[in-house]
Amino acid sequence: MKLRHNLFLFLMLPVLAAAQSDRVVKVSYERSSKGEVTFYAETDSHTPYTVSLSFSRLTNTTYPEGTVHEALAHFGKTRLLTLRPAVENASIGFSYRYTYRKGNYRLKADTNFIYLFPLAEGKTVRVNRMIALDNFLGKEGQKRVTGLGFRTTVGDTIFAARGGEVTEVNDNSASTSESTAFQATENYVEVFHKDGTFARYKLFQDGGIFVSPGEDVIPGQPLGIIGGENYEQGSHLRFNVYCPDLKDYSYIPDFYLSSEKSGKPEACEIYVSEHPVPLIMQEMSKKAKKKFLSKE
Repeated sequence: MKLRHNLFLFLMLPVLAAAQSDRVVKVSYERSSKGEVTFYAETDSHTPYTVSLSFSRLTNTTYPEGTVHEALAHFGKTRLLTLRPAVENASIGFSYRYTYRKGNYRLKADTNFIYLFPLAEGKTVRVNRMIALDNFLGKEGQKRVTGLGFRTTVGDTIFAARGGEVTEVNDNSASTSESTAFQATENYVEVFHKDGTFARYKLFQDGGIFVSPGEDVIPGQPLGIIGGENYEQGSHLRFNVYCPDLKDYSYIPDFYLSSEKSGKPEACEIYVSEHPVPLIMQEMSKKAKKKFLSKE
């Protein structure tokens, strides 16, 4: 199938939560000498997960049966909840189950946040709109997934459009098929933002990613080297912003288009990438701002 004009297709982003059988998040409990029962979540992922813990049976505790307790699981071991006995030093009886879903549901996506173009300063920006393959085929019941395709030259450096924590990196999985439209296996970097949104940058060269999961990045920081020369439309960056809690799942964010204008880039317009210092620092703490300015 040939792609034309300014329509790019790409595969669906990861589902909202990993299949429970994969056990990305594991919940366990420990009993104390005082009869308390504390539940913990453990994960090797730097992606935040919202854990829902429910009890179908509870005895000798004041915690209300049937209540669903939600808490965040972070990298490593996180305490979720402690049950205390109604009768001191007596054993608590319980039956429980848990589910988890990707993201921090306590946060609200800031859809008005202004992003930087993820290309080098002074680089000419040509952008195309993208939709997920399932959207294009008209499948029912799928969350809407959309994004942008930034035209690049093989070897261009890709920069963070917004600051956050690197949660996922996939390297050494670049497709090698010639004249391809899309591939399921590609290199990418995913960054978690302060407002609960995620950004995914895709089509890096094998071995061309500079960052690792758990690392904090700032806007304008190099992430890696772009590839994608084997695609029909040539080398390009596939960029998506999404939030598991949004009705439409993903959206096109606003960008710094020029000193006079910000907004959603148009497919037929040509822009120049700029990384103004005030925008780089817009989410930084006072301490971080001082440290950044001292290096300028």
